[in-house]
Amino acid sequence: MIKREKAIAFFFLNLIRELMSLALERADQELSESMKNQGYQIEKKNQRSINMAFGEATYVRRRYVKAGQESRYPLDKFMGFDKYKHYSVLAVRNIPAVSSVAAYRNTALAVNCLSGF
Repeated sequence: MIKREKAIAFFFLNLIRELMSLALERADQELSESMKNQGYQIEKKNQRSINMAFGEATYVRRRYVKAGQESRYPLDKFMGFDKYKHYSVLAVRNIPAVSSVAAYRNTALAVNCLSGF
């Protein structure tokens, strides 16, 4: 029974990750119009992975450039993803919340059992 429930949980975590990836790509597409209206042009598309509360989501995002300004990834700013960090704000918040009431070993166990990463 436990094996079956783990398999079901794994299936749904993967489904959520896939849906989140699609949602992020859709949000990036919707931000595209506003960036173009501000005079930015798409320089390239990059793939990025980020660990969220339910696991790692991989998505493609657009990088924009404008003469005289730094290039930018509006999706990352919109979602609050830091430039060189690979964890979402919620994932980062959840770990200290658990660790404030549990020992390090128990925190690691809780994170491994309850999150998708």
